[in-house]
Amino acid sequence: MVAETGPSEVRRFAAVDILRGLLMILMALDHVRDYLSNAHVSPTDPINSWPTLYATRWITHLCAPGFVALAGASVYLQRQRKTDTQIVRLLGTRGLWLIFVELTVIAFAWTFSFEYPTLQVIWAIGGSMLILAAMFPLPVRAVGTIGLAIVLLHNLLDPIRAEQLGRAQDLWELLHEAAPLHLPAPFEGFLAYPLLPWAGIFLIGYWFGEVVFLPGPQRRSISAWLGFLSLGVFSVLRLVGRYGDSNHFEHLASPLHTAMSFLNVNKYPPSLQFSLVTLGILLVLFAGIDSLVNRDLLRPPRRILEVYGRVPFFYYVLHIYLIHTIALVLMMAASHDWGLWRTSARSLPGAVPGFRYSLPIVYGIWAVVVCALYLPCRHFAFIKQNRKTWWMSYI
Repeated sequence: MVAETGPSEVRRFAAVDILRGLLMILMALDHVRDYLSNAHVSPTDPINSWPTLYATRWITHLCAPGFVALAGASVYLQRQRKTDTQIVRLLGTRGLWLIFVELTVIAFAWTFSFEYPTLQVIWAIGGSMLILAAMFPLPVRAVGTIGLAIVLLHNLLDPIRAEQLGRAQDLWELLHEAAPLHLPAPFEGFLAYPLLPWAGIFLIGYWFGEVVFLPGPQRRSISAWLGFLSLGVFSVLRLVGRYGDSNHFEHLASPLHTAMSFLNVNKYPPSLQFSLVTLGILLVLFAGIDSLVNRDLLRPPRRILEVYGRVPFFYYVLHIYLIHTIALVLMMAASHDWGLWRTSARSLPGAVPGFRYSLPIVYGIWAVVVCALYLPCRHFAFIKQNRKTWWMSYI
C-alpha cells in the first residue's frame, strides 16, 4: 500500500474517509458538551470562557464545514462511476430526502418532540444538493468558482436584514440569516444553517473532488498549498478587521484570551473568516492524512476512523439519539423523576437544578458514546459495502 500504483484510488478515498471519520468523532464531543456540560458561559466567548472549554468547542467548528465540503467531494467521486442523468436524479431525490429527515427523524432526536424542528447541517447538505442538481450541466470548475464567489462575497449582504424585505423575509432568512422559523402553533423552529454560505462550501467541495483524483504527490501538494493560503488570507483579514466577520479581533488581558479573540469567528451563518480558517485547517489535515496513509503510518487508527467515515449519515442520526438518551437517563437518575421521560426536552439541560457535569466527565461520556457506536457503524458499513441496493445510497 506504500507505492503510488495500483491501489492509489483506494488510498485517496481512504484519506477522505479517515478525515470524515475524525470529524464525526469530534462532532459527538460538541453534542455531548451541549447536553451535559455545566459551563454557564458561551464556550467561544473570549472574555468569559476559559481555554479548555474554548478549545473543546472551537475544535468542533471543523466538523460542519468538513462534513459539507466532503459531501460535495463525494458527489464528484460518484460521477466517475455514474451517468450524469443518474447523478442529477440522485442529487434531487437525496436532497429532498435529507431535508425531510432533518425535519422529522433528526428534529425528533434533538428534543424527543416534533414541536421544535431546527434546520441544521443535514438540511444544508440537502439544499446544496438541490442547487448542484440545477447547476450540474455547468463545468465542474465553473460550479466551484460560483461556490468560491459565494463564500468570498456573501458577507457583503450582511447589511440587508430580513425584516426590511416584507414578503421576501422568509426567503432571505432561508438563504442568508439565522432566524426563528415561522411555523403554525404549537411548532417553534429555528433556522441555524442559512443555505447560501453552506451551499458555497458544498460547491467548493465538489470542485475539490478534482484534486482528490490527482496523482498522490500533486494531490497532497495542492491541498497543503491551498490550506496554508486560506489560513494566510484569514490571518490578514482578521488583523485588518474590515471584512468577513462581525466578531472583531481584540487584544485582551492575556495572550491566551487574545488568541481566543483572534479565532472567535461566526458560524451562524458561517462568515468568510470562519470558512477560511476551518477549510484551511481541513485542507492541511487532508494533505497530512493522505501522506501518512501513503507511507502506511496510520494502520491502527485508520481501521477505526474509516468505519465512522464510511457511514456518516447513519452515525449522525444514531449519535444524537444515543447522546440525548444518555442525558435524559442521567437527568432522571439525578432527580428521581422518571416522569421526565414523557416531557418534551427542549430545555433538557436546565430541567434539573445541579444536573450537568465538568469537562473531564463530559470527555469520558464522549468516549463512551464513540465506542458504543463503533460496532453498529462497522456492521452497517459491511452491509452497505456488500449489498448494492438502491436505497443504501440514501443512508
